[in-house]
Amino acid sequence: MTKPDSHALLSKLKSSLPKATVTRLESVAPTAAPQATATVGPKPAKPPTTKPARAGEGEGLRAPKISVSLYRTDLTRLDEIKEFMRGQGHRNLSDSEALRLACRAVKIGDEFLEYYRHMQQEDGRRRVAPK
Repeated sequence: MTKPDSHALLSKLKSSLPKATVTRLESVAPTAAPQATATVGPKPAKPPTTKPARAGEGEGLRAPKISVSLYRTDLTRLDEIKEFMRGQGHRNLSDSEALRLACRAVKIGDEFLEYYRHMQQEDGRRRVAPK
């Protein structure tokens, strides 16, 4: 290949490749200068800005925080759920996860009424509903 042919080839190659873009990164240390990185290709797309998902809208759910009062028997039952899950290989289950698991796994039906009456008697602050 002659010298003019190699120049023509290099020139053609340069014009067909995308231009390099420089992206500035912010430095964590206040005294350090910002670092720059070079990438070849089109400018990277910005990630879409979205609001946090609500329950039932997909991955990354944010649940509202609530406060609950549980009796010792309820806390013991919560610990039993966590211990069972630990035995199944799911370590470090939080109280919140155990409570949500119990809410989702429970069968809702007439047997609820008996549990509710028992809870009312245990609480003592409300009138017990008739049977």
